Amino acid sequence: MKKSLFPDKKAFAELQEAAESIASRKFNQMGYPFDQDTGFSGFYRWLADTGLCDITLINVGDPYKKNWDMLNTDKFERFCIDFMADACGFEGNHWGVLSNGGTDGNMHGIYFGRKALAAKSPLPPILYVSEEAHYSVKKLGDIQNIETRIVGAKEMGSIDAEDLERKLDPSRPALVAVAVGGTFKGAIDSLAEIDLAIESRKPVAVYRHLDAALFGGYLPFMDDPAAKSIIDAKGGRAFDSIAISGHKFLGLNEPAGIFICSKDTLSCVHENPVAYLNGVIPTISCSRSGFDALKLYWHLSVLGRNGLKKQAEHSLKMARYLQAKLKEKGVRAWRNDFSNTVFFERPGDEVVSKYALACNEYPVFGKLAHVVAMQYFTEEIADAFAADAARR
Repeated sequence: MKKSLFPDKKAFAELQEAAESIASRKFNQMGYPFDQDTGFSGFYRWLADTGLCDITLINVGDPYKKNWDMLNTDKFERFCIDFMADACGFEGNHWGVLSNGGTDGNMHGIYFGRKALAAKSPLPPILYVSEEAHYSVKKLGDIQNIETRIVGAKEMGSIDAEDLERKLDPSRPALVAVAVGGTFKGAIDSLAEIDLAIESRKPVAVYRHLDAALFGGYLPFMDDPAAKSIIDAKGGRAFDSIAISGHKFLGLNEPAGIFICSKDTLSCVHENPVAYLNGVIPTISCSRSGFDALKLYWHLSVLGRNGLKKQAEHSLKMARYLQAKLKEKGVRAWRNDFSNTVFFERPGDEVVSKYALACNEYPVFGKLAHVVAMQYFTEEIADAFAADAARR
């Protein structure tokens, strides 16, 4: 049956209007960590030229599986996982999957953590998470019916390890969610301080999951050893799993992500084989987009490690520049180390709406907004924004 390539005139006109509106405002979405100049036109032309755009591509279950005949892009999914796992210091001792986004990655981290801890202790774990961590972690604790203890945060947003120490129950396994880049202030929870709290209380078993949605896309590629060491699975402050968003610093233009864990962790979820799928399905969702793997493979192949390093340097340079410009204009502004998030006194509603700013309020700072300096930022964009933000 021959299918029409275009919708009717009315629907097409509505789509055209929406496209023009979105394209005209793409650089005014500063409150959220998306690259608004992703450069995928070549990829989409390739999809059309090859005919892949008219084919359904679903990756099912374990991307490292063998003997699978259904159309898939597992090979490219494995490349993307291995690329990031190598950058994060797993040294081949890893398993992973392209997730449906940061929340899905955190869902896997908490689920895999619970299974890994169950192999070490019959007692139910407690999930410890900072009050400034992404809201998904707290929600996922509820979804998975895990007792969750909210840990206080320091003024600039990182976890208060002393409060963690007070709240740790040594008689039960500890599932610690570590925020590598808090959602609003861009603070990094210190694994060294967390480990000291753990060593002091000595829980019966510990699992560390890193929520590195944004920062995981650039910290591993920086030259600064202090930055690289934050996400280094082979270092003295090791972790068990990590979630990185594909649609944040890694530059995809729709939700996707990467979940990576150690092989030891994976071994704890290898159960309940599915006969008609030829093996065990360790992933939470069975089906994933096969196009995400192609798109991320394309992007990583274009950029490589050096390209990601240059983008990281540029974004952090723009964050420093924006903070300086805001202060120059009389706007109080703050930024955490290695963070491309600048938070500052909240401007008027018109500016908040114009730039789609994310807003929050804190006892110490008062009403705030933040901007995430991404790859598309320029000094001209920062200058224009700072001028607008200074108007009261």
